[in-house]
Amino acid sequence: MNRTTSITLAVMLVVATVAVPLAAASVASNGSVQDNTESGNESIEPGEQFAAAVGVQNAEVEGDVSERAFGVRIANAETDETKAAVVAEQYEESEARLAKLEDRLETLNESREAGEISEGRYRGEVAKTTAEMRTIERQAATAETTAAGLPDDVLADRGVDVDSIRALRDRAGDLGGPDTASIARSIAGNDVGQSMGDDRASRGSGAGGNESRTDGNGTSDQRLETSG
Repeated sequence: MNRTTSITLAVMLVVATVAVPLAAASVASNGSVQDNTESGNESIEPGEQFAAAVGVQNAEVEGDVSERAFGVRIANAETDETKAAVVAEQYEESEARLAKLEDRLETLNESREAGEISEGRYRGEVAKTTAEMRTIERQAATAETTAAGLPDDVLADRGVDVDSIRALRDRAGDLGGPDTASIARSIAGNDVGQSMGDDRASRGSGAGGNESRTDGNGTSDQRLETSG
C-alpha cells in the first residue's frame, strides 16, 4: 500500500471514530432514528433500533473507506492499462460482494418467515445490507465512468465489459426491491447508505432523513426515495 493510500485510509478511519459515536448519541437523544417511522417499526425495541442505526452508520463508513481507496488507486494509475486493471479488479470484488448481500437478504427473509429472527433484528440487518448495496452501486458507477474514458482495446485486454459494470450498478441500485428499500428507510431515513462525504444534515435531526436529498447523486438517490 503506497503512502497516499495509507494517508487516505487513516483520515477515513479517524472520521469513523467520530461519526459513529455522534450518530449513536443522536439516536439516543431523540429516542429513535426518526419520529415518522413507516408501518412496522412499532415492533422494534429501542435497543434494536439503536443497534440498527449504528450498524447502518458503520456500513456507510466502511463504504466510504472502500470508495476512497478505489479513487486513490485510479488516481495513482499512470497508464490506461493500469486503470483498466484496477477497474477489472474492482468489478470482480463488487460482483462477489453483491452476490453475498443478495444471499444475505434471501436468508434474512427465510429466517423471518420461519420465526427464527425478531422483527427488529430483521429490519436492522436489512437496513445495513441496503447501505452496503448503495456503496457497491456508487463504486460501480465510478468504475463505469472510468472505463468509458479508456480505449476499447485496453478494456478488452483486461476483460473489462462496460455493459457488465452497468448491469452490476443497476442490480445494486435495486436494493433488493421496493419492500427492502422501504424497510431501510424506516430504520435510517431516506439517506440510508449515503456517502459520509455528502450532506448528512437530515441524519439525527429528529426527522430521520425524511427530507429530500440535495446532494446531487441523481438517479440512485431518487430510486431509493421512490421505491416502495
